[in-house]
Amino acid sequence: MKETFEEFKEKILKKRSKRQGKVSGSYGVYDAYKSIRKNKWYDIGRPLTEHEFYTIIRSINLLLADELSKGNEIVFPYRMGSLELRKSRREAKIKDGKLIVNYPIDWNSTLKLWYDDAEAMRNKILVRTENSTVYHIIYNKYKAVYNNKSYYQFIVNRTIKQKLRDHIMEGTADTLFDEY
Repeated sequence: MKETFEEFKEKILKKRSKRQGKVSGSYGVYDAYKSIRKNKWYDIGRPLTEHEFYTIIRSINLLLADELSKGNEIVFPYRMGSLELRKSRREAKIKDGKLIVNYPIDWNSTLKLWYDDAEAMRNKILVRTENSTVYHIIYNKYKAVYNNKSYYQFIVNRTIKQKLRDHIMEGTADTLFDEY
């Protein structure tokens, strides 16, 4: 009995295995809460409960994520840099007699092709989209003034990426081209 497309997709994408988090060895919200609590709340008034602290952090993060997904720049206080939405061009070109294609991969179409054609899967044939622009979020540290800038990074979570995709499809998010 041949497996269904959904079973094939689960097997290829390894959905049944446990995901590994990418960020490790970093400080989180609980570490910030402990630090503020240890320093006697910096004279901000009454101490906050852990739930109140998390609620404030979550609501601010949702506002920041919404602004970022609309394509607006987020400038951090104390000259800590900014988060910016950029876009870059994708094209197919011939360089030194070889075809170079840097269009993004359409994974849904690729998996459907692999499900229907085992030889395409063995040869790892990929189906690419025809999008000429690709959006990405960068953490701009150019104007930041702190030590060890190379050790800091910003990783966008899946929810923000999905919101950004929706705003791009609606045409409400736009930005400058990242020309380097």
